[in-house]
Amino acid sequence: MMIMAKTGKPLLRASLVLAGCLWLAACASPLGLFQSRSRATPFRDPNLSMQQARDAVVAGASTKAGVMAALGPATAIPFDSGYEVWVYRTGSSASGADGAELVILFAPSGAVKKTRLRPAYNRHSE
Repeated sequence: MMIMAKTGKPLLRASLVLAGCLWLAACASPLGLFQSRSRATPFRDPNLSMQQARDAVVAGASTKAGVMAALGPATAIPFDSGYEVWVYRTGSSASGADGAELVILFAPSGAVKKTRLRPAYNRHSE
């Protein structure tokens, strides 16, 4: 009986740690645990348009910390070279239109190297 008590506690601890890690991973995902897919804007400020967001980011002057503070979290894609791309997308609608997309390229130094804004478009051309 003493052996079962000793093996049960480590298994319980491991289960709790695993559950905690999974919960944190869900919160850190691009949508988070409590956010909705129907979110109209990808930015921290829901009144910020894609063009206003692009205008707020200045190549050569803005940094990752500044962009995070101004726009909020993005989908981040790091590269082995040290460059990193952040993508902000508006949700696509059920009518077949893809949302707009703001792409920000960061240099290895953490400064913004380049930005690109792709407007929303309709996937089903007539």
